[in-house]
Amino acid sequence: MNTRTMGRNGAWLAAIALPLVTILLFGWIGGMSQPNSWISGLAVGCAEAAVLLFIGVVIGRGKAASSSTPFYIAAGIIIGIYTVSVVLEVILLGYLFKLPVSSYFMIHLITLSGFFVVLGLVSLAAKYAGAQERKENDHLAVKRETVAWIGAIRSKLSELPGENIPSLERQIAELEETLRYSDPISHPSLYEEEQLIQQKIALLEDQVTLIGEAEAEQRKELAEQTAPLIRDILRTVQDRNTVLLKAKAGST
Repeated sequence: MNTRTMGRNGAWLAAIALPLVTILLFGWIGGMSQPNSWISGLAVGCAEAAVLLFIGVVIGRGKAASSSTPFYIAAGIIIGIYTVSVVLEVILLGYLFKLPVSSYFMIHLITLSGFFVVLGLVSLAAKYAGAQERKENDHLAVKRETVAWIGAIRSKLSELPGENIPSLERQIAELEETLRYSDPISHPSLYEEEQLIQQKIALLEDQVTLIGEAEAEQRKELAEQTAPLIRDILRTVQDRNTVLLKAKAGST
Protein backbone atom coordinates (compact mmCIF):
# COMPACT_ATOMS: atom_id res chain seq x y z
CA MET A 1 0.00 0.00 0.00
CA ASN A 2 1.56 3.28 -1.12
CA THR A 3 1.66 6.55 0.80
CA ARG A 4 -1.17 8.11 -1.20
CA THR A 5 -3.52 5.21 -0.48
CA MET A 6 -2.60 5.22 3.19
CA GLY A 7 -3.22 8.97 3.41
CA ARG A 8 -6.59 8.67 1.68
CA ASN A 9 -7.71 5.78 3.89
CA GLY A 10 -6.52 7.66 6.98
CA ALA A 11 -8.55 10.73 6.02
CA TRP A 12 -11.65 8.63 5.39
CA LEU A 13 -11.23 6.79 8.70
CA ALA A 14 -10.87 10.13 10.48
CA ALA A 15 -14.04 11.31 8.70
CA ILE A 16 -15.91 8.62 10.63
CA ALA A 17 -14.12 8.70 13.98
CA LEU A 18 -13.58 12.43 14.54
CA PRO A 19 -17.23 13.50 14.00
CA LEU A 20 -18.40 10.85 16.46
CA VAL A 21 -15.94 12.13 19.06
CA THR A 22 -17.06 15.71 18.37
CA ILE A 23 -20.75 14.87 18.80
CA LEU A 24 -20.09 13.10 22.10
CA LEU A 25 -17.85 15.94 23.28
CA PHE A 26 -20.51 18.60 22.60
CA GLY A 27 -23.11 16.45 24.31
CA TRP A 28 -20.90 16.00 27.35
CA ILE A 29 -20.14 19.75 27.53
CA GLY A 30 -23.87 20.44 27.48
CA GLY A 31 -24.45 18.11 30.38
CA MET A 32 -25.83 15.34 28.16
CA SER A 33 -29.31 16.85 28.43
CA GLN A 34 -29.14 20.00 26.28
CA PRO A 35 -30.58 19.36 22.78
CA ASN A 36 -28.81 22.39 21.34
CA SER A 37 -25.44 20.95 22.38
CA TRP A 38 -26.18 17.73 20.55
CA ILE A 39 -27.36 19.68 17.51
CA SER A 40 -24.18 21.76 17.61
CA GLY A 41 -22.06 18.62 17.86
CA LEU A 42 -23.92 17.02 14.98
CA ALA A 43 -23.50 20.14 12.80
CA VAL A 44 -19.79 20.48 13.55
CA GLY A 45 -19.33 16.73 13.01
CA CYS A 46 -20.92 16.98 9.57
CA ALA A 47 -18.58 19.86 8.68
CA GLU A 48 -15.56 17.87 9.90
CA ALA A 49 -16.66 14.84 7.87
CA ALA A 50 -17.06 16.98 4.75
CA VAL A 51 -13.57 18.46 5.14
CA LEU A 52 -11.89 15.11 5.84
CA LEU A 53 -13.71 13.32 3.01
CA PHE A 54 -12.65 16.07 0.63
CA ILE A 55 -9.05 15.76 1.79
CA GLY A 56 -9.24 12.00 1.21
CA VAL A 57 -10.55 12.51 -2.33
CA VAL A 58 -7.83 15.05 -3.13
CA ILE A 59 -5.09 12.77 -1.75
CA GLY A 60 -6.43 9.83 -3.73
CA ARG A 61 -6.59 11.92 -6.90
CA GLY A 62 -2.94 12.92 -6.73
CA LYS A 63 -1.36 15.70 -8.77
CA ALA A 64 -2.73 14.73 -12.17
CA ALA A 65 -4.05 17.80 -13.96
CA SER A 66 -7.36 17.51 -15.81
CA SER A 67 -10.48 19.43 -16.69
CA SER A 68 -11.93 18.47 -13.28
CA THR A 69 -9.39 20.62 -11.39
CA PRO A 70 -11.60 23.78 -11.33
CA PHE A 71 -14.43 21.69 -9.89
CA TYR A 72 -12.20 20.40 -7.09
CA ILE A 73 -11.30 23.99 -6.30
CA ALA A 74 -14.99 24.97 -6.35
CA ALA A 75 -15.86 22.02 -4.08
CA GLY A 76 -13.13 23.05 -1.66
CA ILE A 77 -14.49 26.61 -1.54
CA ILE A 78 -18.04 25.34 -0.98
CA ILE A 79 -16.91 23.06 1.85
CA GLY A 80 -14.95 25.93 3.38
CA ILE A 81 -17.98 28.24 3.26
CA TYR A 82 -20.16 25.51 4.75
CA THR A 83 -17.69 24.90 7.58
CA VAL A 84 -17.40 28.59 8.44
CA SER A 85 -21.20 28.93 8.34
CA VAL A 86 -21.61 26.02 10.74
CA VAL A 87 -19.07 27.44 13.19
CA LEU A 88 -20.73 30.87 13.11
CA GLU A 89 -24.19 29.36 13.60
CA VAL A 90 -22.98 27.32 16.56
CA ILE A 91 -21.30 30.30 18.23
CA LEU A 92 -23.90 32.96 17.46
CA LEU A 93 -27.18 31.05 17.40
CA GLY A 94 -26.36 28.19 19.74
CA TYR A 95 -24.43 29.94 22.51
CA LEU A 96 -24.94 33.70 22.24
CA PHE A 97 -28.58 34.02 21.17
CA LYS A 98 -29.60 30.52 22.35
CA LEU A 99 -32.36 29.95 19.82
CA PRO A 100 -35.16 27.49 20.60
CA VAL A 101 -34.36 23.89 19.75
CA SER A 102 -36.72 23.67 16.75
CA SER A 103 -35.47 26.90 15.18
CA TYR A 104 -31.83 26.05 15.83
CA PHE A 105 -32.23 22.57 14.36
CA MET A 106 -34.09 23.93 11.31
CA ILE A 107 -31.36 26.48 10.54
CA HIS A 108 -28.68 23.80 10.62
CA LEU A 109 -30.84 21.51 8.50
CA ILE A 110 -31.34 24.23 5.89
CA THR A 111 -27.60 24.95 5.86
CA LEU A 112 -26.78 21.27 5.40
CA SER A 113 -29.40 20.86 2.67
CA GLY A 114 -28.12 23.88 0.78
CA PHE A 115 -24.59 22.56 1.06
CA PHE A 116 -25.61 19.18 -0.39
CA VAL A 117 -27.54 20.80 -3.26
CA VAL A 118 -24.70 23.11 -4.31
CA LEU A 119 -22.04 20.41 -3.90
CA GLY A 120 -24.21 17.98 -5.87
CA LEU A 121 -24.52 20.43 -8.76
CA VAL A 122 -20.75 20.93 -8.80
CA SER A 123 -20.22 17.15 -8.74
CA LEU A 124 -22.57 16.66 -11.70
CA ALA A 125 -20.74 19.36 -13.64
CA ALA A 126 -17.40 17.71 -12.81
CA LYS A 127 -18.67 14.31 -14.01
CA TYR A 128 -19.86 15.84 -17.26
CA ALA A 129 -16.51 17.59 -17.79
CA GLY A 130 -14.69 14.34 -17.01
CA ALA A 131 -16.81 12.42 -19.51
CA GLN A 132 -16.08 15.03 -22.18
CA GLU A 133 -12.36 14.86 -21.42
CA ARG A 134 -12.35 11.06 -21.70
CA LYS A 135 -14.25 11.32 -24.98
CA GLU A 136 -11.71 13.79 -26.37
CA ASN A 137 -8.83 11.59 -25.22
CA ASP A 138 -10.41 8.61 -26.99
CA HIS A 139 -10.67 10.63 -30.22
CA LEU A 140 -7.06 11.78 -29.87
CA ALA A 141 -5.91 8.19 -29.34
CA VAL A 142 -7.76 7.06 -32.48
CA LYS A 143 -6.15 9.88 -34.48
CA ARG A 144 -2.65 9.00 -33.22
CA GLU A 145 -3.21 5.33 -34.06
CA THR A 146 -4.46 6.18 -37.55
CA VAL A 147 -1.51 8.47 -38.29
CA ALA A 148 0.88 5.82 -36.99
CA TRP A 149 -0.90 3.23 -39.15
CA ILE A 150 -0.39 5.34 -42.27
CA GLY A 151 3.24 5.91 -41.27
CA ALA A 152 3.78 2.16 -40.95
CA ILE A 153 2.28 1.61 -44.42
CA ARG A 154 4.55 4.29 -45.86
CA SER A 155 7.59 2.73 -44.20
CA LYS A 156 6.69 -0.68 -45.59
CA LEU A 157 6.26 0.84 -49.05
CA SER A 158 9.63 2.61 -48.89
CA GLU A 159 11.38 -0.74 -48.55
CA LEU A 160 10.00 -2.02 -51.86
CA PRO A 161 11.77 -1.66 -55.21
CA GLY A 162 10.07 -0.12 -58.23
CA GLU A 163 10.03 3.09 -60.21
CA ASN A 164 6.50 4.05 -59.09
CA ILE A 165 7.20 3.56 -55.39
CA PRO A 166 8.61 7.08 -54.66
CA SER A 167 5.47 8.66 -56.18
CA LEU A 168 3.26 6.48 -53.97
CA GLU A 169 5.38 7.40 -50.96
CA ARG A 170 4.83 11.11 -51.59
CA GLN A 171 1.07 10.60 -51.90
CA ILE A 172 0.92 8.59 -48.70
CA ALA A 173 3.04 11.24 -46.95
CA GLU A 174 0.49 13.85 -48.05
CA LEU A 175 -2.30 11.68 -46.68
CA GLU A 176 -0.38 11.26 -43.43
CA GLU A 177 0.05 15.02 -43.03
CA THR A 178 -3.62 15.64 -43.78
CA LEU A 179 -4.65 13.17 -41.10
CA ARG A 180 -2.12 14.59 -38.63
CA TYR A 181 -3.58 18.08 -38.87
CA SER A 182 -7.22 17.02 -39.05
CA ASP A 183 -9.53 17.84 -36.15
CA PRO A 184 -9.52 14.67 -33.99
CA ILE A 185 -12.78 15.50 -32.20
CA SER A 186 -15.37 14.05 -34.53
CA HIS A 187 -19.16 14.50 -34.71
CA PRO A 188 -21.83 11.77 -34.29
CA SER A 189 -23.11 12.43 -37.83
CA LEU A 190 -19.71 11.42 -39.22
CA TYR A 191 -19.53 7.96 -37.64
CA GLU A 192 -20.02 6.12 -40.95
CA GLU A 193 -17.50 8.40 -42.65
CA GLU A 194 -14.91 7.65 -39.97
CA GLN A 195 -15.49 3.91 -40.39
CA LEU A 196 -15.19 4.23 -44.15
CA ILE A 197 -11.79 5.92 -43.80
CA GLN A 198 -10.58 3.08 -41.57
CA GLN A 199 -11.80 0.49 -44.07
CA LYS A 200 -10.06 2.25 -46.97
CA ILE A 201 -6.80 2.46 -45.03
CA ALA A 202 -7.06 -1.29 -44.38
CA LEU A 203 -7.50 -1.81 -48.13
CA LEU A 204 -4.43 0.35 -48.76
CA GLU A 205 -2.41 -1.74 -46.32
CA ASP A 206 -3.50 -4.92 -48.09
CA GLN A 207 -2.62 -3.38 -51.45
CA VAL A 208 0.90 -2.46 -50.27
CA THR A 209 1.32 -6.00 -48.93
CA LEU A 210 0.32 -7.35 -52.35
CA ILE A 211 2.88 -5.09 -54.02
CA GLY A 212 5.58 -6.49 -51.76
CA GLU A 213 4.60 -10.08 -52.48
CA ALA A 214 4.13 -9.64 -56.24
CA GLU A 215 6.61 -10.47 -58.94
CA ALA A 216 8.50 -7.63 -60.58
CA GLU A 217 6.30 -7.56 -63.70
CA GLN A 218 3.11 -7.35 -61.61
CA ARG A 219 4.44 -4.76 -59.17
CA LYS A 220 4.14 -1.85 -61.60
CA GLU A 221 0.50 -2.69 -62.34
CA LEU A 222 -0.35 -3.00 -58.65
CA ALA A 223 1.40 0.30 -57.94
CA GLU A 224 -0.68 2.00 -60.63
CA GLN A 225 -3.82 0.60 -58.99
CA THR A 226 -2.68 1.90 -55.61
CA ALA A 227 -2.39 5.57 -56.59
CA PRO A 228 -6.15 6.07 -57.15
CA LEU A 229 -6.85 4.36 -53.82
CA ILE A 230 -4.56 6.80 -51.99
CA ARG A 231 -6.20 9.77 -53.72
CA ASP A 232 -9.63 8.38 -52.84
CA ILE A 233 -8.68 8.12 -49.15
CA LEU A 234 -7.23 11.63 -49.21
CA ARG A 235 -10.42 12.99 -50.81
CA THR A 236 -12.56 11.16 -48.22
CA VAL A 237 -10.51 12.64 -45.37
CA GLN A 238 -10.77 16.13 -46.85
CA ASP A 239 -14.54 15.73 -47.30
CA ARG A 240 -14.78 14.54 -43.71
CA ASN A 241 -12.90 17.60 -42.48
CA THR A 242 -15.15 19.93 -44.47
CA VAL A 243 -18.36 18.31 -43.20
CA LEU A 244 -17.01 18.28 -39.63
CA LEU A 245 -16.22 21.98 -39.80
CA LYS A 246 -19.75 22.75 -41.00
CA ALA A 247 -21.30 20.45 -38.38
CA LYS A 248 -19.41 22.14 -35.55
CA ALA A 249 -20.16 25.60 -36.91
CA GLY A 250 -23.85 24.74 -37.05
CA SER A 251 -23.89 23.44 -33.46
CA THR A 252 -22.40 26.63 -31.96
